[in-house]
Amino acid sequence: MKPAPRLPDPDAFSPLSLADRLLSLAKEADAAGLPNAADRLVGLAFAVLEQGMTPHRVH
Repeated sequence: MKPAPRLPDPDAFSPLSLADRLLSLAKEADAAGLPNAADRLVGLAFAVLEQGMTPHRVH
């Protein structure tokens, strides 16, 4: 039996690199004629950047 694929640790990527990838995908979606998808990806990129600017709290 194959082991279940493991997702990378969310802290392994910087918010800036994730936002950059989301914006690249938004550009590709827009070029493909998918403006709604592009808008959502841009919104996600902004959300990633906003969340990345808040300090992580350890309880």
